[in-house]
Amino acid sequence: MTITAVDIPADRKPVVTFSLKDEAGASLKTSDLDDLGIPGAMPARFTIAYLKQDAQTGLTEWLSYVSAPAKGQPYTFNGVQRQPAIPEGTQPNILMDMGGSYREVSPGTYAYTFATALPETYDRNATHRVGAEASRQGREIVANVTFDFVPAGGTVRTTHQVVANQSCNACHDPLSVHGGLRQDTKLCSTCHTSQNVDLETGNSAQLGTLVHKIHRGAQLPSVVSGKPYVFKGFPPDPIDFSTVVFPQFGGSSIGDTRNCTTCHGAPPAGMNAEDYAKLAPNADNWKNNPSRATCGACHDNIDWATGKSTVQGRRDHPGGPQTNDAACKSCHVADSGKEFDASVVGAHAIPAQSKQLKGYNISIVRVTDTAPGQNPTVVFNAKDNGGEAVPVSAINSLSFNVKGPATDYTGPITTEAANRANIKPAGDGNLAYTLTRPIPTDAKGTWAVGIESNRVETIVGNEGVSANVTVASYNPVVYVPVTDKTAVPRRQVVSTENCNACHKEIAFHGGGRKNTAEYCQLCHNPANVDVPAQVPANFGGPYSVPPQSIDFSLMIHRIHTGEELTRDFTIYRTRGVFNFNEVRFPGDRTNCAKCHVGTSNTLPLPETNASVTAPREFYSPLGPAAAACLGCHDSKAASTHASTQTTNFGEACATCHGQGRDFGVGKVHRR
Repeated sequence: MTITAVDIPADRKPVVTFSLKDEAGASLKTSDLDDLGIPGAMPARFTIAYLKQDAQTGLTEWLSYVSAPAKGQPYTFNGVQRQPAIPEGTQPNILMDMGGSYREVSPGTYAYTFATALPETYDRNATHRVGAEASRQGREIVANVTFDFVPAGGTVRTTHQVVANQSCNACHDPLSVHGGLRQDTKLCSTCHTSQNVDLETGNSAQLGTLVHKIHRGAQLPSVVSGKPYVFKGFPPDPIDFSTVVFPQFGGSSIGDTRNCTTCHGAPPAGMNAEDYAKLAPNADNWKNNPSRATCGACHDNIDWATGKSTVQGRRDHPGGPQTNDAACKSCHVADSGKEFDASVVGAHAIPAQSKQLKGYNISIVRVTDTAPGQNPTVVFNAKDNGGEAVPVSAINSLSFNVKGPATDYTGPITTEAANRANIKPAGDGNLAYTLTRPIPTDAKGTWAVGIESNRVETIVGNEGVSANVTVASYNPVVYVPVTDKTAVPRRQVVSTENCNACHKEIAFHGGGRKNTAEYCQLCHNPANVDVPAQVPANFGGPYSVPPQSIDFSLMIHRIHTGEELTRDFTIYRTRGVFNFNEVRFPGDRTNCAKCHVGTSNTLPLPETNASVTAPREFYSPLGPAAAACLGCHDSKAASTHASTQTTNFGEACATCHGQGRDFGVGKVHRR
């Protein structure tokens, strides 16, 4: 679908010229499009909005011309029936313009005339946007298009495009809301204006406010204080966004939303800055044009009329009451060049990513004495980001993890914390450490040696804020021959880069576990389980449930399936109890390539893969294919199916689900 022209005739009812083609370029008729089955709703639906610019601040916002009366309805949340916050109002119409007419211009080209007339006083010099949506084959094929223009003629000079869809799709893959019909933020902005309010809850549905609040979710000051962030909208049941946790790490904890450039101002992976600037010319608005609505979406404890915090224990607004946005830039300049000050960039500085940090990088140079029964000596170096050596005295923590065989690790967790007194110089600026635990005498094949380590640095903020920051190295892993002539590295299944597309920088277990491609699997292997019986009393333990497998494939699939699981998924550790049933994966889990590399997600798996010890599953051990698949498909029926295809000498999964088969993984997960 392509819009080629928009005219506004004397009756002020816009006329949109557009074309319809299929994926092969053949012309389509409007009758080929899906029918929503709603009286007055058009097969191809159109809306129109204009860009209003505040004369005092220069701030811009889209406002819709297409609206409809709406009534708030009683609704039930948490078992309590509630009355609408706003009994009735006028909203941008979710069905867009209704009752307009089509005219065929030529085969595949049509003109749509709006039923809605623009106001007599509409600004002909303002930027206008026509948005359209259409779908085919039961919404399997969806088109969202927009067309910006100035009714008086000339070039569109004032824009408000603060995000590129590609940035959203780095996680959402693809962005798809309202039944899959809305997939482009440029279209979203034509309805999700400041005119749009959820009548039932009274919450604003303006796009910036809505998206910021959803992404901060569980970390919103209002939510932390006990007030859920809920939208009734159009689904039969209200949607509670209070459990949403943003997937990025702010050092050692997940849920940090301070990295604004994730969505604004930084090209997503695979895109250059020039192309990004064309898609999101106003991406730097986040720092250049602060406003009460945008900033107050995340910082929702501020009452701008009084400047006071509505949440006890949270700071009042240091600038006091603000009745408009004119003074925001007076204190909140875009970027002062400093950190932790009142500038927008400085206020969002993340200590673990501070530019004051010198950084920390561990590299393994070589490993000797790796035969069965020997104690390996690891030669390594520790340097900052500038290449300067980090002295042993500055190393806060250093641990070695030796596991094998690399065909599939099956040993227990045996991380060895290094005694710094035993770290010796090894020449060329390197250090050496000999492990106290030998390679098992019955070890075979290739083994892996990995390191986790951190140092502590002190950063000083510009408002007197000082903090010690634990800086962890990426986890290097090398492979060493134990009985093999030369080392054979473990197969690669996922890439850390793929993980970081959403997570920014993986940093689990206090921030020290960052290498999801090679290091995490050393402990999260098929033989290891959690420890319900060892949970201390301060975490409600001990628990009598069977142990849960923490095998990487099963565990990661379960965590990412989250709220779509059919059974409880809780991991019991001595440091806490962690339930993952509220995790909301933002993308499409059938896109295995989002995490996996190459054909690692297809069957058959290597015959050397180990079976998974899984006492809490319907049966144990699980074959390696079953463990991966049952990670997402966790029902009893799925386990029954998998178990019937499993013998004590192997699995038959690839017979039906192998590459090229009728029910191959690639086919059943096709999007």
